[in-house]
Amino acid sequence: MSDNNANDFIKELNVAYEGAEDEVRVVTQTVALQALRGVVNMSPVDTGRFRGNWNVGVGQLDPLITDKVDKSGAATISQGSAEINSSKAYQVIHLTNSLPYAQKLELGSSKQAPAGMVSVTFSNLQAQFG
Repeated sequence: MSDNNANDFIKELNVAYEGAEDEVRVVTQTVALQALRGVVNMSPVDTGRFRGNWNVGVGQLDPLITDKVDKSGAATISQGSAEINSSKAYQVIHLTNSLPYAQKLELGSSKQAPAGMVSVTFSNLQAQFG
């Protein structure tokens, strides 16, 4: 193989890698956005604080607890979407809700979400992408 052929081959590999990397980023962001919408929209609402405390961490957990109230979930989804859309290929995207009663809600303590939010969202994503 000549140097020109080898260089052309390497260029083609780089183009293919960049294309695959872009596809990985798009798929990861799409799944993360659907997961965010799922857990936020399925979260039980009393004051809206639980919905307002869903956090997105790109590359690391975001354990922040705030007094933010978001009964509709729209602001939380919008803010989380911006974080998700800033992610790069192969970055882990974490969805967290660190309120002390989050686990109780996930385990069915609310009549509004007796099956939880995370487990139902995960099952829905698995059925869609599995």
